[in-house]
Amino acid sequence: MKPELILDIFDEVVAEVAEELSALQDWGHSGNRADQYNHDVVADGVVVSRLLGEGFRVLTEESGITDPPSSDSGNDEITIVVDPVDGSTNASRGLPWYAISLCAVDQDGPVAAHVSNLAIGDRFRAIRGSGVESNRAAVEPSGCDQLSDALLAFSGWPPEHGGWRQYRTYGAAALDICAVAAGVFDGYMDVGSYHGVWDYLGAGLVCAEVGVELVDGDGKNPIVLDHTQRRAPVVAATPELLEQMLKMRRNWVDVD
Repeated sequence: MKPELILDIFDEVVAEVAEELSALQDWGHSGNRADQYNHDVVADGVVVSRLLGEGFRVLTEESGITDPPSSDSGNDEITIVVDPVDGSTNASRGLPWYAISLCAVDQDGPVAAHVSNLAIGDRFRAIRGSGVESNRAAVEPSGCDQLSDALLAFSGWPPEHGGWRQYRTYGAAALDICAVAAGVFDGYMDVGSYHGVWDYLGAGLVCAEVGVELVDGDGKNPIVLDHTQRRAPVVAATPELLEQMLKMRRNWVDVD
């Protein structure tokens, strides 16, 4: 399937999820596991049903990996990696920084991605080799190349001050990483290797299409279609800043 058609399906899925969540009354814990909320379950049900119906293989935070019921469509060679609600705790508390992230992965890696802030509507759509489309005025990294000038976003608690200018901890990796692509943050770092591939893969393609590289802070391949694996995504506006951030992280974390 052409990437443009995949993005059309993603747009429809995002609209369906937003509609279901708009009618949801209880945004509390699901009772299934400690870190799962009712909105996670509702959104996951919409996403998995629709994407399996299109013949894709699906990997989500809530459901793991699910193969389509048949391979007649030929789309089963593409895996759609999804975080139905990234920033679930923010959503449960009414903080408007939570998103849906979808990324289509073929044999060559991420090919199409859609990340949308479900609270305020900011949207990023990317196709490999074709750039980024957004409802923001521009999607362009800041160009910051010095840690001392940088506004960083973190996941996890930095054990000490690393010399940055300021930092934020917003709690939704997909949006945090897209914010680096858009020049809102100068860099983003996972301090503790907390993230599944669904958290960052779509935003990673958005970054790649504006010339920003997402890497794993522990030196592992970030593109891993395994529900059990965790990674430490790190991204920066420039290669110079990325090098400084990785050095800072290595001073905090033992890297195998």
